[in-house]
Amino acid sequence: MNKIKSLQELEEILVKERSNGSTIVHCHGVFDLLHPGHIRHFKLAKNKGDKLVVTITPDRYVNKGPGRPAFTEQLRLESIAALEDVDYVVLTDSPDAVSIIKTIKPAIYVKGSEYRSHDSDVTGKIVDEVDAVQSVGGKIDYTEDIVFSSSSLLNRYLSDTPHQVKQFLHAIKDQYNLEDLLKKINSLKDLKVLVIGDAIIDEYQYVDPLGISGKGHHMVSCCKEREIFLGGSLITANHIAQFTPNVTLITALGKNCPHLEFIHERLDPNIKTQFVYTESETLIKKRYVFKEEKHLSKLFETYSTLNELGVSQTDKVVQYLQAASDYDLVLFIDFGNGFTNQTIIDATSNTKTFLALNTQTNSGNRGYNVVTKHKRADYISLNEAELRLSMHDKKTPLDGLMNAICQIMQCQNISVTRGINGVVCSSPQECCEIPAFVTDSIDRIGAGDSYLALSALFLAQKHSIQIAGFMGSIAAAMSVQTVGNRESINKASLCKFLTRLMK
Repeated sequence: MNKIKSLQELEEILVKERSNGSTIVHCHGVFDLLHPGHIRHFKLAKNKGDKLVVTITPDRYVNKGPGRPAFTEQLRLESIAALEDVDYVVLTDSPDAVSIIKTIKPAIYVKGSEYRSHDSDVTGKIVDEVDAVQSVGGKIDYTEDIVFSSSSLLNRYLSDTPHQVKQFLHAIKDQYNLEDLLKKINSLKDLKVLVIGDAIIDEYQYVDPLGISGKGHHMVSCCKEREIFLGGSLITANHIAQFTPNVTLITALGKNCPHLEFIHERLDPNIKTQFVYTESETLIKKRYVFKEEKHLSKLFETYSTLNELGVSQTDKVVQYLQAASDYDLVLFIDFGNGFTNQTIIDATSNTKTFLALNTQTNSGNRGYNVVTKHKRADYISLNEAELRLSMHDKKTPLDGLMNAICQIMQCQNISVTRGINGVVCSSPQECCEIPAFVTDSIDRIGAGDSYLALSALFLAQKHSIQIAGFMGSIAAAMSVQTVGNRESINKASLCKFLTRLMK
């Protein structure tokens, strides 16, 4: 009998099973590496009723970090279907079990003993699952048996993790346990954060290259679909809002911007916005992109406008900044697209709040938008090219330049990101190198912003530069596995990735 069923087939089957008096038992999970713990779990679950249904999370919703699941959904379905105690196996169509529970309506929903304490579930979904089970008249039960971790087994026996990553994680595990780190993440919810900087709309125009023009020497492409994302300070504020509900965003938008509705829809509802409006439209960075399987090749890019502030808009921004003493963190992300001017720099530099600063070098400001145009910071995050450009120095070793820029900026903490070579972090207490947790990226856009957001939060909460860099690096690794800024760095997903790394 073919145990693998579609949702529609399963619903019809369960109607017949219930009419025959069968008690339906339900288990759900990823089951990435089928191991003895799973097999015993299913056997114990089957003993609680007559028919055991196992549902599996699809590949696209497995958010345990890059490289997972290790086994495809089809292989996972086939492996579980081969077990004697399992009657039916189904691939769900959602990221969690809530909707499938309401479809299956199990009499008994079975989880492992590690879920008995709801507080230990990093996703918080077990509470929603219990509510769903009770809403359909079922009950939840737990198996009491040996517990294995698929992530731990994969890390130990099947991982191709680079040696430098293993070394770093070993050192982290010597200092912290998973529970310690999860508590540090949860502590971020108490921070009150102000984000200030340029607003950007990122547009991807997906194309198929057609070749050289028949009437010239230029390339020709066929435009397909397009996609737009929040960029700049907009997406940075969204990242922050996943970890604390106390976020304020100061930025400028074009009052006739065609994407105003999109911006308001996509900004997290927890973000308090303090917008100033200009006559020009919000900056749109349009990239013509060729998609090849999971990888993107950017062919060409255009800027719509540079959104410079006038005197009245600048005065409004300064008024907003005067309340900055009420915050625990001011995060200034300066893209050099016209929002920042000397008056705003002076007002921000004068705040007594912990100030995190990033200045970005791009095609519109190369050579002009360097970090030294600002007066001070408590934390600076730059990539290596931006640091060297700021110091007009191509060859000096990185640690020397980091120390020099910190003296100029009266800064205690600095991170220098280096792409696949990881990040170097320094504070008065320590200096450390953190390797990149992924080297194969789908899209590098936004990695620096996500790194800045997470690392700044941890430093503002007075955690070490090592922990700040570690968490920022996890966020960056998650970011490069997503097209553009399609998604914010989700707290539950980051906790899952961290859990996988620490097992």
